[in-house]
Amino acid sequence: MMVLLIVAIWIVVALLIDPRGEFPLADDWAYSAAVKTLLGGGGIRLSGWGAANIIAQIFWGALFCLPFGFSFTALRISTLVLGLTGVLGLYGLLREGDADHGTALFGALLLAFNPLYLVLSYTFMSDVPFTAVSALSFYFLVRGMRKSSGVEMAAGLLLACVALLIRQTGLAIFMGFGVAYLAKYGLRLQKVFLAAVSVACGFAVQILWHHFLTSRHILPALYDVQSTFVLSPRSYVSWHAIAPFARGLVILSVYLGLFLFPLILLIGPRKLKALCRSRVVSLMTLVFAVMGAYVLRHRRMPLLPNVLYDLGLGPATLRDTYILRLPSLPTAGKISCFVVTFLGFVGAVVLVEATLLAIGKTRKFLPIPAGKRELLVILLASGLIYLVPISILTLTGMATGMVFDRYVLFLVPLGIVILFLLVSDVGPAKAGSLTMPLAVASLILYGAFSIAGTHDYLSWNSARWQALNNLETEEPVRPDDIDGGFEFNGWYLYDSNYRASPGKSWWWVARDDFMIAFGPVPGFTEMKRYHFQRWLPPGEGSILILRRTQASSAEAP
Repeated sequence: MMVLLIVAIWIVVALLIDPRGEFPLADDWAYSAAVKTLLGGGGIRLSGWGAANIIAQIFWGALFCLPFGFSFTALRISTLVLGLTGVLGLYGLLREGDADHGTALFGALLLAFNPLYLVLSYTFMSDVPFTAVSALSFYFLVRGMRKSSGVEMAAGLLLACVALLIRQTGLAIFMGFGVAYLAKYGLRLQKVFLAAVSVACGFAVQILWHHFLTSRHILPALYDVQSTFVLSPRSYVSWHAIAPFARGLVILSVYLGLFLFPLILLIGPRKLKALCRSRVVSLMTLVFAVMGAYVLRHRRMPLLPNVLYDLGLGPATLRDTYILRLPSLPTAGKISCFVVTFLGFVGAVVLVEATLLAIGKTRKFLPIPAGKRELLVILLASGLIYLVPISILTLTGMATGMVFDRYVLFLVPLGIVILFLLVSDVGPAKAGSLTMPLAVASLILYGAFSIAGTHDYLSWNSARWQALNNLETEEPVRPDDIDGGFEFNGWYLYDSNYRASPGKSWWWVARDDFMIAFGPVPGFTEMKRYHFQRWLPPGEGSILILRRTQASSAEAP
């Protein structure tokens, strides 16, 4: 019954948002181009812009394009299907942890209404497919360990291979499973060998895929940028790296704390207080709280670039907002940003305490019911292993563009299940308690924001591409005469050897005689305006076609 309810909610939300639209979003133009090439008989040809393995997602997307040919809408639907699958996988994981139906439904909807998860489900980006397949992999691996079923563990590892062939960080699943397998079966020689083989399987898949790319001379230009940085300790192992590493860890924790805040409300302060009676854990949590308060003293959400921006979702990748930072879009205001940051900080403190408790339980310092330990170990180990490279990237990532808010997404379902496991008696609050209605209200608020933000993201992009299509046919104007934003110039003009020119956007702009923007830009005059409906805040927004009136010179990006 609950499964059908989740499916119905997901479909109703899709009807509200409407995923239709023949245009790319964010980075997915690079992955969409690979699907188009594959369908056209050109074989596997990855864009130089991509850094992820992505091949499993390319074949998945191509499958949805087969009936009617290449289509951005079909690719979007392929991600929506996986997004729903991930939500159902999380529901199954929570049930494996003995959560009741209502509690498991709350956790599943918390993922479904997560701002990053929902908006990225309406793109062909790799984050939601990776998170969804990972959740399914965990589900089968946990069931396999609980029932000692080799078939289900093999299915889980196969799904882990699929996740790995979407994003390289899928290696964390293999390593987490190896740790959990040994925690359950002990350090006997046979079990150690099987755990080692499982981990080696993941590394073998990654090595073979990398060899395939290099041997065919189709390795994307950006493929090894992040991994090279992570695997080069000399670039970050020093005393000077401690402060930025701690800062990045705090920022990642704040995002995760914000996304799990409705669950923290559901648990309630009394249960949270009763959960920890360890002075060591309390002291370490206090140290983190002080460090976090210091890091955030002059910072407000959003703390990382990309999907979540002020009062909207999806990167606003037009020159006036993304590069020139002109006030062309509605803003939430300083007070709202402070409140959101504070809630994220409170959630981060709770999560750090919960993580320390979970480590204690996995190490048998603290008790945990039999049958739940393998679930806690695999999720905790995988999450911490995943967090290592992401935290390292934050050392310079915020300045160099190597880390984004969407990288936190993989940790959201893990955090939901771990919190439920730690508070094994979590459930509906007592009658008259404020925690239950507050938790439900916050979940509804998250859903409303996510749905409205996703709708607006597709709405303004639809207007943007209508303006671009009309500009190309009515003037007529060629793509290399236009700064149409990141996706437009990437789709038509991507060049791995491109060097940005002063005064122009960095996204492969040859000439910017024409520009698409949300508002006026100095040196340009408005030619035409296209309106779109905005839900956040309610009203009407505009996409402008601008024509250059001044020669491109030293306009500072």
